[in-house]
Amino acid sequence: MHYLGHNLVSSWVILAIDFSLVAVSLFISHSLFGAHSQNLYGFTAVEFYKTLIPIILVSVVGHYIFKPHRGVIRHTSLHDIKLVFFARSASFALNILFIFVLSGYLNLDSYALPFSVAFVNYLISLYLLIQFRLAIKYTFNLGKKALKKPRIIIYGAGQAGQIVYDTLASSYDILAFIDDNPSMKNKMNRGINILHVEDQIVDFIAKKGITEIVISVQNCTPLERRMIVSRCSDWNLNVKSIPPIDKWINGELTSSQIKQVKIEDLLGRDVIQLDKENLRIAMQGRTVLVTGAAGSIGSELARQILYYKPSRVLLVDHAETPLYHLELELPLLSSNAYVPIEYILGDVTDKAFMENIFISNQIDIVYHAAAYKHVPSMEKNPIQAIQINVLGTKIIADLASKYNVRKMVFVSTDKAVNPTNVMGASKRAAEMYVQSKNAVSKTKYITTRFGNVLGSNGSVIPLFKKQIEAGGPLTVTHPEITRYFMTIPEACQLVLEASTIGDGGEIFVFDMGESVKIKDLAEKMIRLSGLVPGKDIQIKYSGLRPGEKLYEELLNTSESVLPTHHQKIMIGKVHTPGYRDVNFMLTNLQEIIDIAAGENALVSCLKQLVPEYKSQNSRFESLDFS
Repeated sequence: MHYLGHNLVSSWVILAIDFSLVAVSLFISHSLFGAHSQNLYGFTAVEFYKTLIPIILVSVVGHYIFKPHRGVIRHTSLHDIKLVFFARSASFALNILFIFVLSGYLNLDSYALPFSVAFVNYLISLYLLIQFRLAIKYTFNLGKKALKKPRIIIYGAGQAGQIVYDTLASSYDILAFIDDNPSMKNKMNRGINILHVEDQIVDFIAKKGITEIVISVQNCTPLERRMIVSRCSDWNLNVKSIPPIDKWINGELTSSQIKQVKIEDLLGRDVIQLDKENLRIAMQGRTVLVTGAAGSIGSELARQILYYKPSRVLLVDHAETPLYHLELELPLLSSNAYVPIEYILGDVTDKAFMENIFISNQIDIVYHAAAYKHVPSMEKNPIQAIQINVLGTKIIADLASKYNVRKMVFVSTDKAVNPTNVMGASKRAAEMYVQSKNAVSKTKYITTRFGNVLGSNGSVIPLFKKQIEAGGPLTVTHPEITRYFMTIPEACQLVLEASTIGDGGEIFVFDMGESVKIKDLAEKMIRLSGLVPGKDIQIKYSGLRPGEKLYEELLNTSESVLPTHHQKIMIGKVHTPGYRDVNFMLTNLQEIIDIAAGENALVSCLKQLVPEYKSQNSRFESLDFS
């Protein structure tokens, strides 16, 4: 069943209309030849109906093969026109076979048309069937004109842009194409103008009341795409984009696949090139443990690890619901074929529980991503920060050594550099222990350090999205605050790469690109939604939070880096005290927690362990002078 206008119409009705038009075309063909020559063909009602019988029969065959009546008439496209052409051509070919072969053999000459009449009938019937569909589409669109349709423009006038036009034409009022190719300037496509990016686009948008732009460009570099998205966002339009062609459903684009452009498109960089063969060799046939597996980084590590076909993957997290959601997702991945996965609900600070996991499984590689990461929360709860981030890491590192794990990879953060808060200092303390442990163990301990990841749980991007949906305001702590950003897949790719090239004891620092001003990020997200910062949605400055600093760093002033074979991965030359000294300080931290000596005593001990830790905008500032 299909829709014609607003009424439900059966494909059988469309079939009946098609055959009626074929009969009309035959009548016209008879009339044309009968009117101009008495000798060509005698036109009587009986003879008309006799010749109509084989015409309808061959038409049934043509429609059965190509099914032009099954299309949605109000959405008639070039594909539907092709089906009509093929159906009528097949019917004509069968009719010619009947005229010249079967009619004589079966003694049915009186049922056969002269070739000239049959040919004219073919042309007229083809015309009528096509015009019927176009007329219905046009009539339906006229009816839709009375409704207010969103006015949009399409960026990219190439083949993909034409497909976008065909996909959206019935639902949107498409007023122009925009292209940066000078040769397309002042030309037309699908009957609408192609504008050049240097034209007065803003004036055109304002004059026509355009609200959205759809980016159709394919096969462009990340840098080119950033430029396109940035240009579109500057026009204060709601910016949408089509997915890559290889992600189209059954090779066809649908309107539901056209999505809002993500801020990642303005921050993304060139695709990372990985040594997949080395990764495959390192992972294949190994048992891999991922802690914090239900978090943003841990879950993406799990997805990527499965691609390299380890023999078994153990996923540990203390968050029940996110771990359950991961358990529902991973079996659906094609990369998960034949890789056993165990989902373990537990806490990395529970030493007996974690040790049982190491005893029961001969683990080869550990990716330790479990951590508390939110600066304000950890500033309020320093005991939890140290228990999870420091002592939890110590438990995993000690078990890795005790049970002869080949490698342990610790996921750290740029907030560990010159920390100004408990969270950053706790991660730096964990780095120190992991590094020092490498000198006294056969296990190779590797640390990876990078900045914020886009779209991670609790990060600024999801927060801004919710605030935009609520109508604002967007809350930024300070107009000058900046952060480094990296996509979650990109960060995890580099973690895996670092784990293969690390020989133990290194702190790998990732190239995070240029730091981003959060105020600019907020303005861009507002513009991508088709709104105007300061007019439609306000930006509110809430002040720096406890422990927060304006600028993040990947290295402190006393550190330098060494290159690796991968241009985005460097080795930080970071001084770390010996294992005995670090272990002694961590033992002190544990004792302070055990005897409930209080938060100040705990943070004071952490400051002794991490001498560069200087509190900012925090209740612990006074401890720096005690």
